[in-house]
Amino acid sequence: MQAQPTYTRPTSGQLGTAAEILVACQLMIASKGRLSSYVPLVDADGIDVMVHDKVTHRAIGLQIKSWTFQDETRPQTVQFDVGISTWRDDPGLYLLAVAIDGQNAKLESAWLMPSGTVQTVANMGKRKMSLVPNHRPTSKDRYTPYRLHHMAQVADALIAAIEA
Repeated sequence: MQAQPTYTRPTSGQLGTAAEILVACQLMIASKGRLSSYVPLVDADGIDVMVHDKVTHRAIGLQIKSWTFQDETRPQTVQFDVGISTWRDDPGLYLLAVAIDGQNAKLESAWLMPSGTVQTVANMGKRKMSLVPNHRPTSKDRYTPYRLHHMAQVADALIAAIEA
């Protein structure tokens, strides 16, 4: 009989999928039902969640990148990598990077930016763009203008972008 594997933590794929679903659900609740979230069957186009506004009947695509804290340890910065091959400058596409407390599935910080802005604040590599923001509420870095602390703020920012 083969020994059963020991699981000490979720895989990065599990954490990423959980974050996408968490964000999609929390956006619906935080917007008081105004926003609906849809997950594409295939995310080959760099869109993890489509957010539909029930008032304007417009939608925005989100690529969601996540960092999940699995314990009390908090590094000063978190890193989000965006593949250059799947990224594009499109007014209907936003990057939503989230730092989540994995113990209680609560948003700690979020950074929402239009697709055209990502290249201007990211560290550019050959295959990926890396964003390395400080997640602390009082930090001041080049990502600060995009940082939000509550899902209601994310929902409000998305509604404002949709209405613009």
